[in-house]
Amino acid sequence: MWQTAKVKDVVKSPLISVEEGSSVIEAAKVMAERKISGIVITNKGKPVGLVTERDIVSKVVAAGKDPSRTSVKEVMSKPLITIDIEATLLEAVDLMNRKKVRRLLVTRDDEVIGLFTIRDVLALSRICAYCGKPIKPLLPSQPQSEADIIIECSCGAVYMQECAKTVVYCIYCSRKLVTEVYYPPPEDTFSG
Repeated sequence: MWQTAKVKDVVKSPLISVEEGSSVIEAAKVMAERKISGIVITNKGKPVGLVTERDIVSKVVAAGKDPSRTSVKEVMSKPLITIDIEATLLEAVDLMNRKKVRRLLVTRDDEVIGLFTIRDVLALSRICAYCGKPIKPLLPSQPQSEADIIIECSCGAVYMQECAKTVVYCIYCSRKLVTEVYYPPPEDTFSG
């Protein structure tokens, strides 16, 4: 999967950004509204840096700076590290490891079009909360039959469909997962 899946299968687009003259508090509000952990900083619409939650904590809060008077330009990380949209996930993860970053800007024909994060990679590496087996991710380029059918609880836990039918209620938050219940034969249960 890592050798064939591409960045374009998981990239987040459109790019969410603020201009470099914006205050840290303005950027933080956008990040909170959009539920994202990093935001691209632009100069006249052209990406020039990136501000993350970590930047805000370490370069603003811990340094005792006023976030309403500190511009994102003062605390942004740069230079930007980019990867082409046609690159494989393996290439993207390798680049992140070599550069020691958690986010890459995605380009198409040298134009920045989206953001690729370590969370995108982690989302592809999920396990069933009940049986612990890896869940094969469904990428847009894959036909439905190639992926495991999964049930995702509102708390974020994921289950293979057959496991969800067995457990019925989420083991973490007790919310009901399915209405169709499967009762395994006694020899397949822990008590035997």
